[in-house]
Amino acid sequence: MVIFVILILLASGLWFFHRDNDVTTTETRTGVSDSEILIGSSAAIGGHASFLGTQTLHGSMAYINYVNENGGVHGRQIKVISYDDGYEPFKTVANTQTLINTDKVFALFDYVGTPTSVKIIDIVHNSKVPLIGLFTGAENLRVPFRPYIFNVRDSYYAEAEGAVAYFVDDLGLEDIAVFYQDDAFGLAVLSGAQLALERRGMETIATATYARGTMDVEEAIDVIKASEAEAVIMVGTYDPLAKFIVLSHQAEYNTLFHAVSFVRSEDFGNQLNEDIEKHHTDEGFNIEEHNKNIIVTQVVPSPFSEEYETVREYNELVAKYYPNDEPNYVALEGFVNAKVLVEALENAGPDLTREKFIEALESIDHWDVGIGKEVTYGQLDHQGLSGIYYSRLSEDGTFKIFNP
Repeated sequence: MVIFVILILLASGLWFFHRDNDVTTTETRTGVSDSEILIGSSAAIGGHASFLGTQTLHGSMAYINYVNENGGVHGRQIKVISYDDGYEPFKTVANTQTLINTDKVFALFDYVGTPTSVKIIDIVHNSKVPLIGLFTGAENLRVPFRPYIFNVRDSYYAEAEGAVAYFVDDLGLEDIAVFYQDDAFGLAVLSGAQLALERRGMETIATATYARGTMDVEEAIDVIKASEAEAVIMVGTYDPLAKFIVLSHQAEYNTLFHAVSFVRSEDFGNQLNEDIEKHHTDEGFNIEEHNKNIIVTQVVPSPFSEEYETVREYNELVAKYYPNDEPNYVALEGFVNAKVLVEALENAGPDLTREKFIEALESIDHWDVGIGKEVTYGQLDHQGLSGIYYSRLSEDGTFKIFNP
């Protein structure tokens, strides 16, 4: 009977979470010398998603540079090897293989995007190289349990739940539509929204898509407008989503709009305000009323907040190391990623191995990372932060935090 149960578990993949500890000391110390720790990253440094990759890394490096200037971690400098994948999955795979097999990095860090990151799940698992701090909330990076993947930010399911809670529970709306980028990213948020609605005995009134990397949103507007949805959960990058809102208003379809954190809030807000100036010249137009209907859920607090210690530290260090960068949500998230990375490296001790690093991460329990939320991991729980923040568009083009 026991053998039968084991076979069933193996066939179903329920033992996927098992982490093989039978590895040599040499392998687990790969990427570690007396003076250096090699960390590898693949992100969109060029292309249409370059802001996300660049700013995630700038935020992280602002903290890492500070740590290195102050002696490093147990006397070792953290060296980050970063490759550009242009938000193209095949490049992410190639970069990851190079980082692991050629560069011999100790760990992977600061990957950006769902369609890119999901393609390396098996590589990470088979190589037993820990990966921490992904700029994506995709559920399949979390479920089933991934023993070598450590997420810092909360999931897209949490953001979708937050959007539905605001629209349905707080505002009393009943008809919710989803407009999404037709890829793994869009499907991840769509699934989260559908589950959130299902928990309330509801379902989406309409769904519509656009192709990743295009601005072809016109057909989607026709579908969503015809449904008379009271709110639209949108999934994508800032430019097609801004176009969707502007064309919706031109079609006299005025409703509530929500986007998840991947949207690049700063560019999204600037684009929307530029479009407002172009298309709303009448004196009776109320920009405040218009903007309060555009919501973005965030996984970190406002980068302009003076309330939180880590946000103040982020602003000080990014001004020092990247003086041409404006504060933004993406870079702040990268900064938080780096703080978690360094905390685990410190706690792993001077005799650093991958297994000790993983154990140090899994031992982080209710650690105050300085943004009003605590980081907690466990042996079967690699989701660090829990909870989201709500922001809405302001007259100056920034998204400011508000409490529903």
